[in-house]
Amino acid sequence: MKVLINLLKFILTMILTIALISIGLITILFSTVLDKNYIMQKLEETDFYLGTYQLVESNFENYIDQSGLDENVLENICTQEKVKNDINMILSNIYNGKNQVIDTTEIETNLNANIDKLGIKNNQNEGAINQFVNHICSEYKNTLIYANYSTKITGVYQNAVSKLNNVYKIMLGVLVIDFIAIIIVNNKKILNDVQSLGTALLACGVFEMLACQIVVAKVKIQGIKVFDDAFSKTLVAIIQEVLQKISSLAVGSIIIAILVIAIYAARTISKKTKENLNTGRE
Repeated sequence: MKVLINLLKFILTMILTIALISIGLITILFSTVLDKNYIMQKLEETDFYLGTYQLVESNFENYIDQSGLDENVLENICTQEKVKNDINMILSNIYNGKNQVIDTTEIETNLNANIDKLGIKNNQNEGAINQFVNHICSEYKNTLIYANYSTKITGVYQNAVSKLNNVYKIMLGVLVIDFIAIIIVNNKKILNDVQSLGTALLACGVFEMLACQIVVAKVKIQGIKVFDDAFSKTLVAIIQEVLQKISSLAVGSIIIAILVIAIYAARTISKKTKENLNTGRE
């Protein structure tokens, strides 16, 4: 019977550990990659808007070399503020379920104005120049390549948020029910409850710490390249911060676990000491 009770305690402690790990990781996800404000903050910190704007300018220059037109036609046709607004619009599409599209009217108007100033448009080249303007506008959209994936990402995001919310609620329920079960199995012995909690927290912290170490060892995070340099730089910064948050959570769990286990050990020793003294007096 004692063996079965100990086995049940072990199973309940493992379930408690899994619940704590799940709740902790989901909380970190909701406060980082699944939070629009967090993403916008990281874009600012990593100069993502500036990097994308510079990429837009560079692509425009590469395209005009093929057209034979003067580079002056590209002056001030696009601003960093527009790039920033369009990127934020894409984020709104993803996080808020909107369906806005990138508007290149400003670029088209400014480009046509520059062409008119140069006085190079005539009946013979009007078609080619109009085609050039359309290509520049298309190039702008293509440079914001992640915009092409926004619809797919929105679907993935909404599905992930829905499932994680459900998992979070389930794990909270499991946590409460499991701890009540631990109290019952321990026959309302508070010290044993404390021991179970300390063990679960310690296992939770060790697992999270090891997981982070494995990821860092196996994945060359700094070498990650996705889309362009600006996007890659931001992605690397986000991954590093998420891992840092998990590591901090792990350290916190281990410290609390040590304190809880220390309290359990101290109370157990104190209890045994009193029992021995009482036995000696008898």
